[in-house]
Amino acid sequence: MLDAALDGLNLEAFMREALIEAEAAGQAGELPIGAVVVLDGRVIGRGRARHQEFQNQIRHAELNAILDAETSLFTEYKRAILVTTAEPCPMCLGAVVMADIPHIIFAIHDQVVHSKTTIEVNPYVRRHIKSYHGGVLRDEAADIFARYKPEDLKYIEMGGK
Repeated sequence: MLDAALDGLNLEAFMREALIEAEAAGQAGELPIGAVVVLDGRVIGRGRARHQEFQNQIRHAELNAILDAETSLFTEYKRAILVTTAEPCPMCLGAVVMADIPHIIFAIHDQVVHSKTTIEVNPYVRRHIKSYHGGVLRDEAADIFARYKPEDLKYIEMGGK
């Protein structure tokens, strides 16, 4: 589902910014996932997976991007977009909901997390998310993932099998 509010935005350009973060994460020995928060056509927050660096399991790219976002996200959240190289996990989906970011764009579908199902069946989550769209530059994101964590890429694409 893609909301009309995103018409005219170059989602691929924003995904390329998230891919830069994913590449940096992979080079640092982290899970190669990157994310950006976009507001009014510009990146206001950047994040990448940083689990190893901080020895902390919740240092996900999406959470880091939200925390890095300018304070304008606090008041202007209705126009915000989270762009991430992998479909958000339940924790990151929850963070997006709590930050009131209405649009989520991602590259790689994660067949393990079932976040789309959560949006569909949970009315609280559903009322917060206006756009949930995957596959943007999927191959580029998968190429980065495959270079650094091929087993993990297979795991998320095969639904944990």
